[in-house]
Amino acid sequence: MKIKTALLSAVAGIALMSGAQADVDPSDTVSIVVPYGPGGGFDRAVRGFAPYFSEALGGANVITENIPGAGGQRGSTEVSRSEPDGLTLGIFNLPGFALPAILGEEVGYDLRELSWIGRLESDDYVLIVAADSEIQTLDDLIAIDDLIITSTGYGSTVLAALQITASELGLAENDPIYLSGYGGTTDAIVGLIRGDGQVSMAPVSSVTPYLESGDVRALAMSGNQSLFEGVPTFAEAGYPGLTPLNLQRSIAGPPGIDDATLTQLRSAFMDVVQNEEYLEYAKSIGMNMSPMNGADTAADISSSFEFYERFSTSLENPN
Repeated sequence: MKIKTALLSAVAGIALMSGAQADVDPSDTVSIVVPYGPGGGFDRAVRGFAPYFSEALGGANVITENIPGAGGQRGSTEVSRSEPDGLTLGIFNLPGFALPAILGEEVGYDLRELSWIGRLESDDYVLIVAADSEIQTLDDLIAIDDLIITSTGYGSTVLAALQITASELGLAENDPIYLSGYGGTTDAIVGLIRGDGQVSMAPVSSVTPYLESGDVRALAMSGNQSLFEGVPTFAEAGYPGLTPLNLQRSIAGPPGIDDATLTQLRSAFMDVVQNEEYLEYAKSIGMNMSPMNGADTAADISSSFEFYERFSTSLENPN
């Protein structure tokens, strides 16, 4: 009897350690952390995703939890340090959340160690000039000795994209001036149109309205395929090293979520991003959907991190 009792106890212990009880149940509450305040793009993306994710998880209560602070690091750290039970997830921006570590800051998370559920959005970058600019091609841009670039501030994804682009195009050799005091991407674009500088850069979703209105022109864009007629990709223009440059929003949980729960969460995620009703909603709020499954997202995060690390010496504060 003692042997039988001991065996039962051992089996129960193994089951607990293996995470057999960790699957998300319809009675559970799943929190998706937004590392910024309510109302922004991250917040809208998660609040639109949550009800469909709930349905895909069999009715589990999925809530949006805003934890702003430290440029998004507070919420990201909260997710990374949470219990790996599948009940706390978060939305992450790459390269935004990779840059602090690459720039030498101490952060409470490692993107490469998180349990990736899947990617929602991917936005390529577009290099732009004002509509009335004399700059017509990348060669014209490279020929300018006293270049002024409009951008968001140090540590921002737009500034990082511009610095990497300047490095690849050889612009950095001429020591361009970065006007990087703009409060956001839209402000930097408006500054370009106003004549504050000669060139800027922004994600497709941010720059499209200004391209359509005729206020700016595109010189080139990242990615494997151009989205605008007559605009080459950087690879087509002879700079394939800029192809991976993009902005991504992906969902992840803390390191160590067990395989069964991770598979369940990834499956539910894919159900959502293949739901036509959800895709229509995402389009209606301006999301640039580019879904990717969890395993591929994890691999892509690692390769993207390596990409940005290669340019770490180009990402210093230009001012």
